[in-house]
Amino acid sequence: MKKLTKRQIRWIILSPFLLVLLFFTLNGDLWRVLKIAVRVPQGKPVIITLDSDPAKAGRIHGSQLRIAIKLLEKLYIQNSVGQDSYEKLTAQARELFASIDPRWTREATALAEKSSAGLDAMMLGNCFLDIGHYRNGCRQLLTVTPGGKVFHTHNLDWDGLAGVGQYWVTVFRVPAGEGRLATVYFGFPGMIGALDVINSEGVALSFNQHGFSRQESKMPVFMKMREIAEKCPDFKSAETMIMNMEQGMPFCIGLSHAKSGQIAVYERNRDGTVSKREPLDGLITADNTIQTGKLITDNTMDKVARAAMPLTTPDDIKAIMRSKTVLLGSNMYSVIFDFQANKFHLAPGDIPAATGQYRTYRLFE
Repeated sequence: MKKLTKRQIRWIILSPFLLVLLFFTLNGDLWRVLKIAVRVPQGKPVIITLDSDPAKAGRIHGSQLRIAIKLLEKLYIQNSVGQDSYEKLTAQARELFASIDPRWTREATALAEKSSAGLDAMMLGNCFLDIGHYRNGCRQLLTVTPGGKVFHTHNLDWDGLAGVGQYWVTVFRVPAGEGRLATVYFGFPGMIGALDVINSEGVALSFNQHGFSRQESKMPVFMKMREIAEKCPDFKSAETMIMNMEQGMPFCIGLSHAKSGQIAVYERNRDGTVSKREPLDGLITADNTIQTGKLITDNTMDKVARAAMPLTTPDDIKAIMRSKTVLLGSNMYSVIFDFQANKFHLAPGDIPAATGQYRTYRLFE
């Protein structure tokens, strides 16, 4: 008899509660509930192709992920803060969206309409870190092999999105158009910003958080990362946009460009300045500690990865990302971009995800 996975065991335990919750969330639509009951235990990510036009992209996103969007809205966005705080935060979110490129509001509005979710909730869900709510912990590893291949890797560590986020790890494919490069970005239903993103020229970015925002954001960092990937065909242009990012939260962004073999990490410190960390011997790592002014080897993750060099295959990278010294218990997915092979390797869902199966997919058609 085939051994059950951690995800399947967890689903068996939680399914009665979740299925009842889904039944009421979906207004008694038993057929949709049953379809979810079949899909979720498989542990596969949701992969959706959007449109280059923001409004069309929002409509596709909202219609195809309606169930998950509504569930995350109810369980996480609305219930993670008290009602007074929720009203205050949604007002801040509306104000922030009103001050940036209207394309983001068009996408969020279309998404909300098609999913029947609240627009305020969708706006808040895309900028809640930027306005000072919650703190995350992630791990990044960027390396260039002796043969010149770039591996760009990120463990996304979060709080579980009220215990259901791991079931909806989502890959969004966005074709080129309107002056934007084709991209593949990673997030969750309702997210129009990216936690990880790569474009058709091999420019990739991943996000770690350094600390709490002072609520002075001029541009949500998740959406800025997606914008950089859409606009920048090379390392230098992406670096310039990162170094000149609008005022906002402390962050750590890993940047790589597979075609040129360039990698680096950028940190916005608490004083608002952005600094660059260069790799050493083709390797750079990042956890959630500020490394500015420290030796590149002065973090535990770097010590683990450097001792295992050379890292020349995806399996070498996986071993680092699932190492007990590196891995966090809240790891919701782990992704490895291998642009030269036109592949990404994704371990979704089983928490901590990097200990589970990495599935391999094509990056660009």
